[in-house]
Amino acid sequence: MQKTAIALTMLALITSAATVWAAGPMKAGLWEMTTKMDMPGMPMPAVTQTVCLRKGESYKPGKVPHQKNCEMTGLKVSGNKTTWKMHCSGRDAMDGSGEVTRTEKTMKGSMKLSSKDIQMTQTISGKRIGACQAKE
Repeated sequence: MQKTAIALTMLALITSAATVWAAGPMKAGLWEMTTKMDMPGMPMPAVTQTVCLRKGESYKPGKVPHQKNCEMTGLKVSGNKTTWKMHCSGRDAMDGSGEVTRTEKTMKGSMKLSSKDIQMTQTISGKRIGACQAKE
């Protein structure tokens, strides 16, 4: 049960950190985004979703509550690559790092988090598959 609680906390952190994943040169349009979570002893299937990015928007794979005891540090953007580190203190203390590379038509990244009890890696990839459908 403890591992499940930590895993859910880590998932929330990864999802909130992912808001930096898709900032940048991604072209507006219809995107297919696939997220895969890997944790020892807890197999999880990849999740694919199709999202419409309007001009000026960035991909945000879900919203989660703000983690008050966590901070992102070392955020660096160099060309089309973004890297960062995370640290969370408290009962479920953990550390992590991530990176993402974007182009107008693709994006790919990963984030690793670890605590004393569990390690987790999330990978995300995306590709532009066309124009968004008109709203009816």
